[in-house]
Amino acid sequence: MRYPDLPLPPVAGGFILSRHLNRSDPLLAVSHFDPQKYHDGLAVEWDIPLPARLQQAVSKRRAEYLASRLLVRSVMAELGIADFILTNAADRSPCWPAGIQASLSHSAGIVVVAATRQPCAVGVDVEQFMSETTAHETAELLMNEQEQHLLRTLPVFFRAAATLLFSLKESVYKAIWPQLLQPMDFPDAELVSVDFSQQRATLRLTKDFSGCFAMGTLLEASFV
Repeated sequence: MRYPDLPLPPVAGGFILSRHLNRSDPLLAVSHFDPQKYHDGLAVEWDIPLPARLQQAVSKRRAEYLASRLLVRSVMAELGIADFILTNAADRSPCWPAGIQASLSHSAGIVVVAATRQPCAVGVDVEQFMSETTAHETAELLMNEQEQHLLRTLPVFFRAAATLLFSLKESVYKAIWPQLLQPMDFPDAELVSVDFSQQRATLRLTKDFSGCFAMGTLLEASFV
């Protein structure tokens, strides 16, 4: 999937490799960065202070923090909110601006951010592929028999299908948590269908949450 480029920040020094933004609704932005090129001077240059909890963290964690906050700031600017710096609540959940529904994920040098002003639930997740061993070892925890059967019909290796399912369920959790502040387990949502040609999937809630997330609610997802 190819999105229009976002301009690289000044003095990137090879840390931020690329940034792309899909001006859809919700906005979806993707950034690639090189953790090996991180240094604390970048945080100072871009005026994104590191929180106290990261002052003694390994360089990789500080790189992830800076790359994600930098992309969030660009996405918020697209929504008319200038110079925004994302912070975290006591439970480590992100504190988004009032009236904004958004989600953030990062893994292995990639950051993804989705955001909208619409009154909806938004969740994103990016993952590295599981090994075949991990996929089989976690299958019982991650999926029911119907889901496992569905995954085995997909035109990809089982480890890729299991990783997709894990990421979809993580995205559902990230979407629901800000709305309800209720914990969610893997069995609480089940995969109903996957369309690789359209890169779309549908999940169904198997647990009755409060608000508009009743048992049987269908949730639509896109994946790449």
